[in-house]
Amino acid sequence: MSTVYYKKLDKLQFQIYDLFSSLLQLSETEDESVYKASFDDTVQEIDSLLIAFKDLLRLLRPKDKSNKFDTYELKFHSLKHKLRELQVFINDQQQDKLHEYRIKHFHLQDSPVDTINNEFARDQLFADRSTKKTKKETEASINQQIVSQNKQITKSLQASRQLLSAGILQSELNIDNIDQQTKDLYKLNEGFIQFNDLLNRSKKIVKFIEKQDKADRQRIYLSMGFFILCCSWVVYRRILRRPLKIFLWSFFKIFNIFNWLLGGGRSKGLSASDMIVSSVIAATTEIVDYEATKALLDTLSHAVDSNTAIDTLAMVVESFTTSSMERIVDEL
Repeated sequence: MSTVYYKKLDKLQFQIYDLFSSLLQLSETEDESVYKASFDDTVQEIDSLLIAFKDLLRLLRPKDKSNKFDTYELKFHSLKHKLRELQVFINDQQQDKLHEYRIKHFHLQDSPVDTINNEFARDQLFADRSTKKTKKETEASINQQIVSQNKQITKSLQASRQLLSAGILQSELNIDNIDQQTKDLYKLNEGFIQFNDLLNRSKKIVKFIEKQDKADRQRIYLSMGFFILCCSWVVYRRILRRPLKIFLWSFFKIFNIFNWLLGGGRSKGLSASDMIVSSVIAATTEIVDYEATKALLDTLSHAVDSNTAIDTLAMVVESFTTSSMERIVDEL
């Protein structure tokens, strides 16, 4: 990829040298209007080629860090320096031509014949005073004055050229600074883009964390509710179930609810079958164990009269209550 750019740079270099040659040939043109138009067009074309050369170097800078790239950068600076020297040289030539044209146009150059005639006339005019000449010539000839003025103009033009060269160099430095600032701005823009992407990702992460926090909070609340429910169930099963059943059975027993439900009470005509039913109901409350229930059934089966059965049932219930309380104490 870099080879293509280097070929383009070589091609631009050859084109610039061809234009330099055409500039040197333009200096021989006598028509000033044609020379000026051609000179401006050629210089403008050279400037455009130098800009293209610089753009290609800017594209190559991040891709190639070899010595070849440095060589082409030196070529670029050399081309600019040669262009400035060529412009100064052509300008000096034009000034010399203009000076010669002025001298010829205004007939300011003394010919040898005129010089001889002037000296002869002066000798004849001042022949009688030739021995008394003591006054020196204080004024220079017109040609010498023009030469001195042209030298001053040339010096001022050279000073202007130096100022223009310094201005061009300063402009190039300013352009380089602007290019560097442009690169810095590009880098800063890329940094801001990356920072914006980072902020967007952080925003998404924060939203995800908030959602997970809400979900975790709900799970914690559900876990706490389930834990409380399990604790309540354990407390009921291990502690409260038997006392509640004892309380309910005692309550029903005190108010004769069983007798009311079965349609009878503690009367003299209580039959043996009624006693068996009441004993079965007491067994379903899970307050008594299997051995006590078996003893109750054996006792009721051997009972003869109803009064004896009732007394026996009361004794059994009392024993059941005592055993239940002992079990509750053991559970606690």
